[in-house]
Amino acid sequence: MIIFWIFTFFVGASAFAFAYIFLQLGVPYSLGYALLVMLLCRGILSMARRWLILRERMSPESDTLTRTVETNRAIFWRRALFLAAIPILYFAGAYYLFGLAPQDALDALPGAIIAGLTNLLYVLFLLAANFVLFLGPFYIYTRIGKTMINPDDANFGVNMDDVRGQKGAVKEMRRILRLIEHGRLYVKAGGKRERGVLMVGPPGTGKTMLAKAIASTLHVPIYIAAGGSFAGMFLGIDALSVYLMVRAARKKAKVWGGCIVFIDEIDALGQRRSGTGGGGPMMGGMGGMFGGGQLGLNMLLVLMDGIDNPGMMVRQLRGLVNLTLDGLFLPRMIAFNGTRLQLRIPALKAPNYNMLFIGATNRPSVLDEALTRPGRFGRQIVFRLPNREDRKDIAALYFDKKQHDPALDTPSRREEFARITDGYSPADIEQVLSLALLYAFEDGRDALYWKDIREAMGNVEAGLAIPVEYTERDKIAVARHELGHAVASHFFQKDHSHVRLSIRRRANPQIGEIGGYHKSLPMEEEWLEFRSQLAADIRASLGSLACEHVFYGENTTGVTMDLIQATGTASRMVGIVGMGPDKLDPDMSRKAINIGEQLISVVQVTQGVHEQGTPSGAVLNNPMARRTVAQLLGAAYIDDWRLMYVNKDAIDLAAEALIAQGELVGDEISGLLDSVGMREPTASDPYPEDLPLLPDQQRPSVVTATGSA
Repeated sequence: MIIFWIFTFFVGASAFAFAYIFLQLGVPYSLGYALLVMLLCRGILSMARRWLILRERMSPESDTLTRTVETNRAIFWRRALFLAAIPILYFAGAYYLFGLAPQDALDALPGAIIAGLTNLLYVLFLLAANFVLFLGPFYIYTRIGKTMINPDDANFGVNMDDVRGQKGAVKEMRRILRLIEHGRLYVKAGGKRERGVLMVGPPGTGKTMLAKAIASTLHVPIYIAAGGSFAGMFLGIDALSVYLMVRAARKKAKVWGGCIVFIDEIDALGQRRSGTGGGGPMMGGMGGMFGGGQLGLNMLLVLMDGIDNPGMMVRQLRGLVNLTLDGLFLPRMIAFNGTRLQLRIPALKAPNYNMLFIGATNRPSVLDEALTRPGRFGRQIVFRLPNREDRKDIAALYFDKKQHDPALDTPSRREEFARITDGYSPADIEQVLSLALLYAFEDGRDALYWKDIREAMGNVEAGLAIPVEYTERDKIAVARHELGHAVASHFFQKDHSHVRLSIRRRANPQIGEIGGYHKSLPMEEEWLEFRSQLAADIRASLGSLACEHVFYGENTTGVTMDLIQATGTASRMVGIVGMGPDKLDPDMSRKAINIGEQLISVVQVTQGVHEQGTPSGAVLNNPMARRTVAQLLGAAYIDDWRLMYVNKDAIDLAAEALIAQGELVGDEISGLLDSVGMREPTASDPYPEDLPLLPDQQRPSVVTATGSA
């Protein structure tokens, strides 16, 4: 380095002497001439040194700062010489090609520049037009399904208080949103804002509704996108769509101080990639028209917590200033009187965008692990199905929005509504009340009544009623069948309450047509089930079979699902949770086993076209466990048969009332069963006869086929 400056000094002295003596420029101009020559000489030496270092003919600089300075000098002078060569080539070409003197060439320069710029602009216009024609539709496609909403621009008619039944989830989301709006002190104290939040829960529990409430009430912009809107026909469209979304959100975050990005059904975008332990598309690495585009997910992962750079214009300006100052050999710092003055623009800080990504899904298991790790969507807020108190709160919200009979506002009616809607999501409750109001309007009323709610709930739970009349035999058979369930539940499931008893034929989208059904639910929402409760469930399932045997001496095909459910419950009791047989004397136990052997549904053994084994199948293929299952089923059947036998006349009275009504709900069922004078069997009441049996040696010891016994 020192030898370069010594050589440059001598070159400068020679240049000064040449300018002062031969060119007679005077001292000031000679000094300027010498300074330019020195800069040029030193710059050429820097270029030469960099050339030698890159070709490993000279050792590089020892420290990083010196290496950076020397590299900047070489780059600066390479560019400077290139720019200086342009006018030289221009004047040389004008002289040798057109015979123009330097002054004439200089006079022609403005016209040449204008002509060149005109042609350049024309070419750029053609390129831009073709770009718009070809890629414009794809850009428009990337905007479909995405909306940017500024504060106070949107009013979805929903606020945070309208998200009922999810107090814990709403409270947690409020806490996170406060950090987005007013979290500077939290960050200053060392905290870290959440980067992503994943809302997980069954459909209809309020995830999208909460996003609408955020958009309506929050004081920062929110970008709403559907997970499926990132798909594209061609390779890279999904990645481009994600990039444009994040870019737009960052712009809003700069202006408003924060921005939220909500991606609904994020599993469409964030599905687990192939090679990371998940299924994924067969051509998971390909995108676009191959249907397996995962480039959008990769882009989202990078943009969520990747390396953020300052703006391009700021980076270019800093680079140009520092490069020029280094190229002119100005010092980087001046120390004066104990202070240091920096002569370079310091390193730019990466922008810290105040952004929050919110995703919503009901399939968290399919999401890529890289997406759900801490730092991305590691914070999960779980939305659950509402409990009874939650359903009362949700019902109050939607009842207030709809005209209804004042009798529906009584505490007892609201309590009954909350009880019979067990398992309903908030969306289900809203649908029931909206459908009930529709039925009221069709009937010429402007307010909904309890009967409208009953009809709406039946359609939501079991499908639309089919206007087909039963034959008289089928009508009474279906009524007795469903009353068998209701009576068994009424006597054996003391902790249950009736929800619905119907003989209407309905078209159910999941299981096809159903002739009728009975539904009961626990009075208290408990997490654990005792053995006595499971035994009562078996009796409630087999009540229909026992009732048919009492009235007809045989059963119909309508007991298929009842036998499957009863066998599954008994198998789970024996083979999974370690519950033994009923406490019966040996003779009664053998009788129960003989009966139960005929009731085991072998559909529980295998499933699917490949006859894959099930837990119930493993239990039933164990001889001792199978006998225990048979004893549980037989004991339940005996209790059901005796109950139906002593209440045969009462069941027929109840069947007449059920046929007349078609459908009963809630307390109407209990009232009907209590009104017909039913009683429990006593020790003197008869027991059922054994069902016909094959000889022992012909009875199969294992089950190998599917069907219903």
